[in-house]
Parts: sequence; C-alpha cells; structure tokens
Amino acid sequence: MAHTGRHAVDAPRSQGGRSDTMIPECAEPDRITHDSRRRSQESHKAVLRATKDLLGEVGYQRLAFDGIARRAGVSKATIYRWWPNKAALVIESLRGEVPLPAIDETGDLEADLRTAVRLTIDLVSALPTCLILPALLADVIEDPTGTGAFAELIEPRRASVVNLLERARLAGRLPPDTDTSLMVDIYSGTVVYLAAVNRTAPDEAVVDQLVSLLLHGRLPVSQGLAPADREGSPSGAAGPA
Repeated sequence: MAHTGRHAVDAPRSQGGRSDTMIPECAEPDRITHDSRRRSQESHKAVLRATKDLLGEVGYQRLAFDGIARRAGVSKATIYRWWPNKAALVIESLRGEVPLPAIDETGDLEADLRTAVRLTIDLVSALPTCLILPALLADVIEDPTGTGAFAELIEPRRASVVNLLERARLAGRLPPDTDTSLMVDIYSGTVVYLAAVNRTAPDEAVVDQLVSLLLHGRLPVSQGLAPADREGSPSGAAGPA
C-alpha cells in the first residue's frame, strides 16, 4: 500500500490531474497581459480618433481632455498617462494626416527647391493644420515638452530637403560652406509665419522670390514694381540708377 500511495502522490505532479489544473493558473498572467495590451492599444487608438474628430468639431482652443475622454470612452487619467499635454496629443493625432509626399528629384536644383517650398506651403495650408497651427505653436513654445514632438512631426519633410541640398553641395552646385539646414529653416520659417500669423498661403511669386534669395542671393522685391524695374536694379532690390 505504501508503494501505491507513493505513486498516488507522485504521479499527479508530472502527469496526473493536479498538473492539469495548474496549467490555466500558469497561463493566466500571460492571458491577462495580452488582453491588457490589446485593450491599451484599442484605447490609445480611440483617443487619437476622438482627438481628430473633436478638432474638426470644436477647434484646437476649445479642445479639452474631458471631452476627448468622454468621446474615447477612457478616463482622463489614461490620457495624461500617455500624453503630458494637449499639444503633444494633437501632434500625434495629426501624424497620419500631414501630407508628406516625396520630392521627385529632377536634377535641376532650382526646380527641386521650388517643389520643396510648394510642398511646405501645402503642408501648413492643409486642413486641419492651418486652423490649429497658431494656437498649437503657442502651446509648444510655452511648454517645451511639445517641442520635440512638433519637430518629429515635420522632420521627415525637413530631412528630405536637407539631404537634397546636401547632395547638391557635394556635387558642387552649391558653395562648399553652405549651411543647407539653415536654408530649409529660412523658407520654412517664412511659410509658417505667413500661414500662421498672416493667415495667407504664399503664392507663386513668394515661392520664386524665396528660391531666388536662397540660390542666387537676390533680395525680395515689391510686387508693385514692373518687371523692367526689377531687371534694372542691382540684385533686384531697388529701381534703376
């Protein structure tokens, strides 16, 4: 009987009923972790969807975490756990909405730079970006934690143009000491200022003048001057002598 009793105790540990009952208990933490991760991802997507929807309905300034939480079906604490402020949340929600078509390089530096400027204009003029840009920039400036997220939003386009200009510099089509990064900042800053502050999308005349300034050092001229006046002026900056 002792021998039988020993088997009655030992067998369940390796192949009997007790090991079977232990399997669900051992697997339970993995199942909970998987379910929690899935619910977390679903909540994250729901918050981003709610943010984009409410941006279109109430605008950036009236957008609040309370309303986003109600629309997404999550707690406000959940939103704060993922995003430190409204600017960071809005920037992430816009990532898939920002038009960033590739620049098809032609080998003509002037034409390619003109394309890059136009695409930047399209970027800041597109809905809903153009409607929220002033308030969003104000929040980013006030709270530096949003600066990195905003830079990350526009970095793919910025990097593509810097690389384009760098290839031109290395090929001798730009002076060897050209600061290609600053070139991009010059035209991008102008476009953002006109769109965010003046609330106007730069036209083709502005595109031409920015490209001429960057590549040929020609100072911008008043749109009121006749073409003959521009051609007769030194660097296009003043009237004929």
